[in-house]
This record gives sequence, structure tokens and C-alpha cells, in this order.
Amino acid sequence: MPTWEEDIVSALTKLGGTGTYAEIYDAVESLRADLPSSWKDIIRRQIQDRSSDSAGFKRVADLFFSVEGLGRGVWGLRQLVQPTPIAADLPEGNTNPERAWQTTYRILRDTAVARQLKLLHRDACQLCGKVLQISPTKTYSEAHHIIPLGGHHAGPDTASNVIVLCPNHHALCDMGAIALRWQEIRMAEGHEISEESLKYHNEQIFGRIF
Repeated sequence: MPTWEEDIVSALTKLGGTGTYAEIYDAVESLRADLPSSWKDIIRRQIQDRSSDSAGFKRVADLFFSVEGLGRGVWGLRQLVQPTPIAADLPEGNTNPERAWQTTYRILRDTAVARQLKLLHRDACQLCGKVLQISPTKTYSEAHHIIPLGGHHAGPDTASNVIVLCPNHHALCDMGAIALRWQEIRMAEGHEISEESLKYHNEQIFGRIF
């Protein structure tokens, strides 16, 4: 019989990588029969014991992360957040993102902030709501830095400066082909986009075809 740990991992995988406690309970309940009376407490303790984000971390396998901050009750499967070997960005963001010299000067854009926001939104575009399904078990989205990281823009790599988009809307934003209006953006609890970033895009990027 699978362990509680294995069932929680299976549940989060089924949920697309993130889920609330209620969603995790429902998914585990569909996997496991003969649940004890304290089974929900067991699940919470298993998650907190195996998350370095939790004060109760038992220094064992670090399997889970808090998607929206402790106390929010939303957890993610850490194995789905693939690290970038040369990036040094932290999940809470970096106001001066790492830059690396290669043939040309580039900024490392595949950051922990971007990866976790894509998990939070479950790859749904914040403008059109569409999810790009690239296989039966995998979806795809792109994280767009509203104030660009490169060039004279030097935008911050923080959640408030990132919007999760489908490839089409990402290209339109990059090219300045569309404005970003607060009332048209689909928000998720725990992710708030900066009005300053939106204003910068609309004044400095929108209408300028590169």
C-alpha cells in the first residue's frame, strides 16, 4: 500500500502541481480506502514535515513548497519546479537579477519566481485564460516581465512585475502590440501585479513595434 507521502505526491501531480488542502484531501480520498478519523491531520503534518518552507520541517525529503506563503493553505510539488543550474534567483524575487556573459549579454529569465507563478496559475494565460496542452499530462505557459529585465529598462525579477501568458499574448506584449489593463487581467490569490509595472508597459512599451 502506498505511503501517505506517496499519496500526497500523486494527489498534487493529479492536480497539476499545486492545490489547496481541500483539493489535496479530495484527491487523496480518491486514492486511499479505510481512512482513519485523523486522516486530514496526518496529511497536513506530512506536508509540513516535508517542506523547508514550514517551521515544522523534519530535515527529511523536501518535497513540498508553500505557493502563496504559510497560512494560505496552498501547496505545490517541489519536483515540478525545475531549477536552472546557472540561476541564483530566490523564490521571493530579486530586484537585481543575475546576468551572465556569453557571446551576447543576456539576463537569466528562467527564474524561480517565474516558475512558481506558472504553477500558481496552472499555466492559464492571465489575459485570455487559455491553457496550452502539449501532452496528455503537461501544459505550457510563459512568464513575461512587464518591465523588461534587459536593456535600459532594468526591471525587477519580482512577482509583482511578472504576468503569466500564453505564447501569443507573450509575443504581443513583447512587441508592444497590446496594452495591459488591470480590469482585463485574471488574478490569482497571492499574486498581485504592480500598477507601476502596468503603467510602465502602457507608457513605454505599448505602441512601439520593435
